[in-house]
Amino acid sequence: MKILLLGSGGREHALADALARENTTIDIVAGPGNPGIGQLARVVSVNASDPIEVAELAEREQVKLVVVGPEAPLAIGLVDHLQHIGVPVFGPTMGAAKVETSKADTKSLMMAAGIPTARAETHKKSTDAKDAVRARFGVPVVIKASGLAAGKGVIICHTLKEADAAIERILEDKAFGDAGSECLVEAFMTGEELSLFAVTDGYNVMPMLGAQDHKRLLDGDEGPNTGGMGAYTPVSFSTPALMDDVTERIFLPTLHALRKRGTPFTGLLYAGLMLTEEGVKVVEFNCRFGDPETQAILPMLASSLLDPMMTVAHGGRIGNLSPFTWREGASVTTVVASQGYPDAPVTGEHITLPSFSDDLRVYHAGTARAEDGSLRTSGGRVFAVTAMAETFGDAQDASREAAARIEFDGAIYRRDIGWREAARLA
Repeated sequence: MKILLLGSGGREHALADALARENTTIDIVAGPGNPGIGQLARVVSVNASDPIEVAELAEREQVKLVVVGPEAPLAIGLVDHLQHIGVPVFGPTMGAAKVETSKADTKSLMMAAGIPTARAETHKKSTDAKDAVRARFGVPVVIKASGLAAGKGVIICHTLKEADAAIERILEDKAFGDAGSECLVEAFMTGEELSLFAVTDGYNVMPMLGAQDHKRLLDGDEGPNTGGMGAYTPVSFSTPALMDDVTERIFLPTLHALRKRGTPFTGLLYAGLMLTEEGVKVVEFNCRFGDPETQAILPMLASSLLDPMMTVAHGGRIGNLSPFTWREGASVTTVVASQGYPDAPVTGEHITLPSFSDDLRVYHAGTARAEDGSLRTSGGRVFAVTAMAETFGDAQDASREAAARIEFDGAIYRRDIGWREAARLA
């Protein structure tokens, strides 16, 4: 069976790895792919955000399933186009993808449906947003670009000066482009964050293991916000009771609200959650697998990923499928990034990549082959290094040590991925 996998990052490498390990008879075509994905799939040149080009490729290759990795193709209606011509595709339509592409729209949907989330207002004028901070929110406060900002459009502000600067950066300086045509002023929540993925057919959900992402660039959660510097799974406070609570109070009501709105969601729904003193609340939704959480979660999967994907893509119901099952132990992912990430990453650096044992996965995220065949850096996040072990501590040590073995000029990585979990277990 032939599958078309769209994307070129670490998330897509992890998806290709999971699908290939599950079923060796799967023929994966990946576009545009990367050198790591190229070891598992036939890589082709395609613009994943061009629905016509993707459709022509899918029909030419006679694929049985299209898996959309990144959010940008979902935002412009790739799934709608493929569904219209009868190509099975795993991912939400453009209308359903607004759960990620418009934070303002999704905040309104959640508040109307009674889904637990932080109080927020949406503003298009910086003066109005600044007034809202002073009159109704205070500090600390969270300022968010409403649209897609590659995971970097959320700014936590501890002073009025910081809030003013964040608002100006989004609405006036257009630091995030069209994603900053409006911004959210949101009440600051305290607690631990949890990323929870669920495969859904629009009515039922199959949750995956909970993971915890690390957004800040430096150890101890210092430095600027990034797309994610590492993740781990499982998270000890993500108990079966908590998962049931999230399903009943967040996932299912959200799916109901989206159906009621006329934009039913199928594919992978990602809930970014905060465990507060008042209970679990939604920080944000994403309309696709998260990065780098996917690189931590999928290596732990012991059951089929393809079966629920195929069921959803063909319009079926997953309610009768068995829940996901997982291998014992823990998984820790450390991102190795380029010097200057996230604002101005240096690319083109020569990479020395050693060999690793099978309990380690080294997912390519920002790599490319030079004309001389050498491996070079081509993006901000270059690798996601995932280690699996019987204990969290062993996985944490192995991931950190493996990340240190990857060599290129200016390589940076965090040495404390999972530090909160380590403290809890201690």
